[in-house]
Amino acid sequence: MDLIAYYEGGIGVKQWLEELLGPEHSIEFRRMPFSNLGTDFAKLPAYVADILYLDKPDIILSARTDEFHEKPIISIELASCTPQYQHALQRFSRMMASVVNGCPSVLVMAPRKAENSGGTRMYQRSKAVDYGAVRLMDIYRIPAFVFDWPEEDGILCCEGATSFPQLSTASMQSLKAFVSDAIASFGSLDYVEALWRLPSARRHLEEARTRAYASGPPTVERPGGGVVVDGRGPAANLVLRPTADVLEEVRTRIARGSQLLAKLPPFISDRSQSLVFSPTRFMDHAGDPYVGMIGYYDMAFCRIGKSSRERQYNLVADCRTISAAEVEDSMRAFNDSSCPFQVGITPANVLQYAYHLKHGCRETKPKPIRIYSELADLVIFSDRILFNAG
Repeated sequence: MDLIAYYEGGIGVKQWLEELLGPEHSIEFRRMPFSNLGTDFAKLPAYVADILYLDKPDIILSARTDEFHEKPIISIELASCTPQYQHALQRFSRMMASVVNGCPSVLVMAPRKAENSGGTRMYQRSKAVDYGAVRLMDIYRIPAFVFDWPEEDGILCCEGATSFPQLSTASMQSLKAFVSDAIASFGSLDYVEALWRLPSARRHLEEARTRAYASGPPTVERPGGGVVVDGRGPAANLVLRPTADVLEEVRTRIARGSQLLAKLPPFISDRSQSLVFSPTRFMDHAGDPYVGMIGYYDMAFCRIGKSSRERQYNLVADCRTISAAEVEDSMRAFNDSSCPFQVGITPANVLQYAYHLKHGCRETKPKPIRIYSELADLVIFSDRILFNAG
C-alpha cells in the first residue's frame, strides 16, 4: 500500500518513520503547513485540516482510497518533554483533535524523565494523559493509545543519532506492530471497527485502562491523579461550583454583566454545576499549557457524549486577571492582516478566499482563540465574557 505521511519537523522524523514502517511500504512525504493561514493549509485534504484545528501532531499517516481521495490511518505525536502534568497535557489536544475527527492516535511519551537542566529531579508521567486517552476512547470509540518512549534512568533512548525513540525496544516494537495492524485494517469497509477487532488493539486498551485506573482515576480535586499533582501540591485551579454562583459573580463583578448574561444560551444556565479552571494567560506563549488542559478537563470530567453540548457540567475558564482586549486585539489584527475578505479575490489569495467562504476562520484564527471558542462554554475576563453560542 502506498502511504502518505504529513509530518512536522526535519528529515529525522522522515527517517524514523521509514524505519518504523519498514521497506515494504512506499511513503510519499508532505510537510505540514507552518501555520493555518497560508495557501498550503487551504490545499490540505479536509480531514488533515480538521485534525489541525486544535494543534499539530508530528505525523499524520494516510492512504489513498481511490485515484483522487485519501483518508487518515493514524496520527503520531512524539513527545520528548518531561512528562509531568502540565507538559503532558500540552500534548493532549493533538491526540484529541485526531480522535474527534475519527482518526486513531498514538502519543509516545516517557514514563519518567530526568529534568532537562541536568539536575537530580525525576519527573513521572502524569496519570492525566493516560486517563484522558481512555476517556477519549470511551466517548468516541476511536483508538487513542499512549506508548512509552524508552528510557534508562530517566534518560531518553533514541534511535542512532536522531532525537526520536529507539526502535529496537519492546515499546517501539509494540508500536510498530500496532501501526502495521492499522495499515492492514485500513482496506476494511469499517476501518476503525476492524482495527478494534484485532487482538493488539484489545490488548492495548486493557493496558491503557489498567494504567488509567490504577489506585483510582483522577478526580476534580486531584486532576493529575494521586494525592497531589506530580509532587507539587494540591490542584488549586480547578473547582466544581454551582452555575448560579458563577453567573452571579459575573453580574456583580463585570460591568454590564447582567446585559451580557441576558444573551447566554439556556443550555449553559440550565446545567446546575460548572467546572471552573483559572488560566493565568490567554494569548501569551500561544496559551500553553492551558490550551491543552481545557481539552483534558472536558474529556475527563465534563463530557458525556461526542458533542460539546453533551456535558454534565459547564466548562468555564475564569480569566479574571486578563482583559477581553487580548481577544479583541488579536482578532482585529487577524482580520486586518490575514482575512482574505479585507482585500478581495486575487491570484495570491484565491485559495484562502475560497476556503474562508466555505469554512470561515474556525481553523485559521489564532490557536488559543480557536481552542477556547471550540471547547469553553463560558470564558470570564476581567471586563467582559464570551460564551459558546453553537
